[in-house]
Amino acid sequence: MRAAFARVRSHVVTGFIFIMPVLIILAVIARFWNHMLAIGGKCSKLLRLHTVIGPSGDAVMAIVLFLLVCIAAGYLVRISFLKRMSDRIDQRLNDLIPGYGQIRADTKKKIGVVEEREATFPACLVKVQELWQPGYVIEEHPDGTRTVFVPHAPFVASGQVYVVHPRQFEALAIDSAELKTHLRQLGKGMLTRRSL
Repeated sequence: MRAAFARVRSHVVTGFIFIMPVLIILAVIARFWNHMLAIGGKCSKLLRLHTVIGPSGDAVMAIVLFLLVCIAAGYLVRISFLKRMSDRIDQRLNDLIPGYGQIRADTKKKIGVVEEREATFPACLVKVQELWQPGYVIEEHPDGTRTVFVPHAPFVASGQVYVVHPRQFEALAIDSAELKTHLRQLGKGMLTRRSL
């Protein structure tokens, strides 16, 4: 009986963790849509569209306003100050909403948004205490030490920064972009191309 209860409880917790990011995003979208409908309703009455289209005029105006806001935001985000602010907001949302970064990346990929190619760095293994952790070299110093970023798997946008001695370092024959791909798969295939 206890084993069955523990199994059911485990499935409930796993299911909740799986569904939670989707529920949070749906709640945010629903709240946003209600605000857009209210603004759309005011614009529809202002332009007298509600007399022509009827109650659906609110939704039509909400969609038109949303598209105009998206177009304006697309132009504004090219300004570096606003881009940095957008990145900070994304980072905060990533910290607050579990799985936000992954959902955002998947959405961008599905709608075909091509992002600016980010800089790549040489990948490596770093010995931290008794464990070897995958990372990439950000900077090499004259004394032989290296600044290395060790990302968390599978969400590679966050991690730890270490300054390591040469004896704590082993190069890999891949770059940071390929390492991120392996880490998103929890490290699968990462050591097949080890440097000698």
